[in-house]
Amino acid sequence: MDRHSRAYGREEAMRIAAEKMRRKKEQEEKEEKEFYEKITSGWRWKFFTGVMIFCTLMALCTTIDTFFDGSSRKLAREEWRYDTYWRMEWHKIVVVDDARFTPHFSDWSDRVEGTFEITYSPIFQVGKELSYDIKNENGSTRRHTETRWGTVLAWFPFFQLLALILLFTFIFKQRKPWFNFARIASLYMAFPGTLLAVYSLLVGF
Repeated sequence: MDRHSRAYGREEAMRIAAEKMRRKKEQEEKEEKEFYEKITSGWRWKFFTGVMIFCTLMALCTTIDTFFDGSSRKLAREEWRYDTYWRMEWHKIVVVDDARFTPHFSDWSDRVEGTFEITYSPIFQVGKELSYDIKNENGSTRRHTETRWGTVLAWFPFFQLLALILLFTFIFKQRKPWFNFARIASLYMAFPGTLLAVYSLLVGF
């Protein structure tokens, strides 16, 4: 075999290899496109969109409940009680309508009986703040407010960022590997997390 034939053989081998690479790339792009269309259409995408709308609404509603107050009412002594199950160091746990508040001992020990008032959130209508008067050393009083413990009302903005992951994924969807990762993470982390947070707000732990 002369030099010309060997050179032609190498060129032909390179051409065949390049053709195989091109076909492989085209096949991968086709499969990627089909997979992207599969997860962004039909019942899968409708389900994701529905979950996204729910989580976005919960982020919005809890933000409003965090920054705005609803109705308030005074509490009689029989309307609140101590929680004997949970324990917090240097804090008392006071329960009103299944909502838990955790005043520090220093504030609680100087409370003025008969001044208790609870404030509800405007949307979910759950106990949000417990306020009462505290007697100062000089005999004067000051108003003290405790925010409800252990719910999304005390988790701003961390809960809202979690709930909005689905919205960000929906808006910035692309035919990229990160999109599928974000979609799965949203459904298996953000959605259950939102459900649990809303449940704890409505039912209380």
